[in-house]
Amino acid sequence: MKVPVALALPDGLVVTEIEMIDEVLTLTAVSVQIRACCPLCGVCASRVHSHYIRKLTDLPSGGQRVCLLVCVRKFFCQVSTCARKIFAERLTPFVEPWARVTRRLYQIVQVPGLATGGRLGVRVTDRLGIQTCRTTILRRIMALPTLPVEHVSELGIDDFSFRRGRNFGTILVDMQSHQTIDLLPDRKKETAAAWMSAHPEIDAGRVEIAAATMLLRQPVVLPKLSSVRTGSTCWCAA
Repeated sequence: MKVPVALALPDGLVVTEIEMIDEVLTLTAVSVQIRACCPLCGVCASRVHSHYIRKLTDLPSGGQRVCLLVCVRKFFCQVSTCARKIFAERLTPFVEPWARVTRRLYQIVQVPGLATGGRLGVRVTDRLGIQTCRTTILRRIMALPTLPVEHVSELGIDDFSFRRGRNFGTILVDMQSHQTIDLLPDRKKETAAAWMSAHPEIDAGRVEIAAATMLLRQPVVLPKLSSVRTGSTCWCAA
């Protein structure tokens, strides 16, 4: 069945029916892969055990919500020593195992989340025809891989609250790029010193500490740093 380019699916999936159900554009598709690899042993299998319908949410089309009903097969693993006797075929990278949304929808939700945050991101996704909540947007952002720490000549240290007035942590910021480098689970001086000792990319430079009371009261010797500045106070590292 010929489908519009906006609704095109990757190779291995063929659309058999398109209909409107409860104001949701619903596409029924079947997997036409000849074989599937066992996720445990990696050996391809062709003996089909059964079929089941997998319901997925995809990117909207023309502001209309899109739902995919994919007929997926289960296979018998042909390796007698494999612990996985029956497995379901994978649709990666289009859909991750056990996911209920497509990969492209997963990634598009991250974009407004990174730009505006959770609450404002919901307003943007509503305009795009994507139904989600701020908690989901924040989960998508937290799932992004952490970038490696590069050369940092000016490091800013401040404390923040995980829960207002209860749990506090430490935030580390690159003062030149204004990007958050890492979050520490507490605001103890030993934790901050251990983190900097484990990151040789923090070259000799300066550390600006704002409102970090644990360091204001008890200066700590910071490795590989020429000075620590907190307002009008300056301590030289040993």
